[in-house]
Amino acid sequence: MTSEKRNSVLESFLRCFPYLAIPVSPSKSRLTVENVTSSMITTEEATGSHLFKIKGHSVQKLTGRGHFLKSATFKVGGYNWYLMYYPNEDDCGNSIYLCLKSSQKEGNVRASWTFTVLDRNERQLSQSRTSDIVTFNSRLNRVGLRCHTSPAFWSWYLKDDCVVLKCTVTVVKESFVDSSNPIVMPPSKVQQQLGHLLRTGYEADVNFEVDGEIFGGHKCIIHARSPVFSETYFGLTKEKFDTKIRIKEMKAPVFKALLHFIYNDSFSGFKKMKGNDETQDSGLLTQELMVVADRYGLERLRIMCEKILSHGVDINNVVSLLSFAQSHSYNHLKASSLKFLASPDTFGAVVETEQFQYLVRCHPLILKELLEKRDCN
Repeated sequence: MTSEKRNSVLESFLRCFPYLAIPVSPSKSRLTVENVTSSMITTEEATGSHLFKIKGHSVQKLTGRGHFLKSATFKVGGYNWYLMYYPNEDDCGNSIYLCLKSSQKEGNVRASWTFTVLDRNERQLSQSRTSDIVTFNSRLNRVGLRCHTSPAFWSWYLKDDCVVLKCTVTVVKESFVDSSNPIVMPPSKVQQQLGHLLRTGYEADVNFEVDGEIFGGHKCIIHARSPVFSETYFGLTKEKFDTKIRIKEMKAPVFKALLHFIYNDSFSGFKKMKGNDETQDSGLLTQELMVVADRYGLERLRIMCEKILSHGVDINNVVSLLSFAQSHSYNHLKASSLKFLASPDTFGAVVETEQFQYLVRCHPLILKELLEKRDCN
């Protein structure tokens, strides 16, 4: 069929069915493609905290105006920072300054910071104070916040004349524009999900009885986190299908903290125990957990316990902690205890006690190390 004949047939068909003839506008015959682009601006932040512990705070407040205490250098966001604390800057109270240990090459550094007053057990005593975002550079390398606390506050709330200033620094890094389509990586939820398994006991395949309390667990998770613990209680010599295991060498709070670490990878210390000697109870539990962590190859948990004990050294527990550290070769705790014991305010009050004399008889080298420490001070 020729094109002329085909057109003739089509015209005849449309005359019979005119409603099928749809006019087409030349302007709308083109396919329009919308070009859509996108961009995203991202501002990254880096946050870190530093604890500045001050013992003998009342003595520092007697030194007069202009006297300040300087913390060790700490790093946040790739920059070095330190704190300057003026315990008696003026009649209105005391102040703390965040300082950037900078060089000309670093240029401007934008950061905000928050400080909180804690007691020696790191419990919050005052409301946190937060600065605006400040630009630090070679000309402006420190920014201060006033504590606004009266002398009555320090005398009433501070125990053993010790204060901890917690400073949290947030460094605002340079913003950048990404014109591509970014892939946003969600934060990991492994710890929360494993912790949920422990709390709910979902699909738990083993129960532990400790001091009459029952704790559920999952053999595969416990084996992955501590093969030594798994071999001890799920080894070849044990019954393959044992679902209840009695543990006699641990207290229930210690085992609960151990399980919490295995699932959550965290330990923040024991809560206060009811009784006359609350601090000692929690300290003894931490010591027991530290030994258990060492026994089952949980080095991270052992270091967490050692850090908590080192920060809690005081005149009432220094001898027992030193004996504990010496017996188990925990060098960091031993060094912290010796440093505290060698101070003039502590040495005279402790060395004449029966507890210290017994320690020296059991560990004669302790006295030599202590005297060397005093000579260095």
